[in-house]
Amino acid sequence: MNLNLSLAASLEELQAQRRADYVAARVRLHPDLDSCVREFKGAFIIYDGEASPINRVMCLGLKESILEEDLTGLEAFYNGHGLKAMLDVCPLAEEDMIYLLGKRGYTVYQFDSVLVHEVSSFRLEIKEPPGIVIWPVNKNNYLTWLDVVSRGFSASEADLPSMQSICEPNYHSRNSSAYLAYLDGKPAGGGVLYVRGHMAELGGDATLPDFRRRGVQTALIQHRLKAARKMGVRQMVFVAAPGTSSERNARRAGFELAYSRGLFLQP
Repeated sequence: MNLNLSLAASLEELQAQRRADYVAARVRLHPDLDSCVREFKGAFIIYDGEASPINRVMCLGLKESILEEDLTGLEAFYNGHGLKAMLDVCPLAEEDMIYLLGKRGYTVYQFDSVLVHEVSSFRLEIKEPPGIVIWPVNKNNYLTWLDVVSRGFSASEADLPSMQSICEPNYHSRNSSAYLAYLDGKPAGGGVLYVRGHMAELGGDATLPDFRRRGVQTALIQHRLKAARKMGVRQMVFVAAPGTSSERNARRAGFELAYSRGLFLQP
């Protein structure tokens, strides 16, 4: 894969559009909430409630130059919601913007590995691990899927309601399909496939603790790769924290590291 600014911008925009569709689903489900997405100079300003893990600016500095007063405006938006601004920064973004972030005292909050799969090279003969069956999610198994992925992400029973709220829009989002994995006949894990044109993103992967290290996520990745290829997808994106089992599973399925992205936090 030959990474350049054009490709990086397309990969970042795909991820931003998925989150924009996610927020749109949230607003449809809960019209009383103030979740919103704004576009500015090619960037996406995402807000989904003060506790949401997707609050951030994406695609900044990839299509248009960013000035210091632009950062002031972005910070004012998030500060007005009681939050500090968080900016996803692709390493191919303009260098002047990186300088401005350092000048303003921004620090790196986390890194993400952005992995890409050229779907045309996918080996369709790869079989899912034995004992695992994967079904698309519909109204009949939606509540089972929601319970499984929410429990897969939750650290405790007390976290479950808030995690259900976070996972809920993934099923209702435009351009998204959810999948539920069964291991030996029992619900074990789930994930989402988001398709936009000839590109797609895998996300929302979660496995129940009792079923981990048994190939559930690997099966979900392979199943969605096959589904995406049938839909005409040429490139797929998978984002994971560096060095995690999710990153390793994606690499085993043929994903390659495109770049590491930093999430920068306002001081």
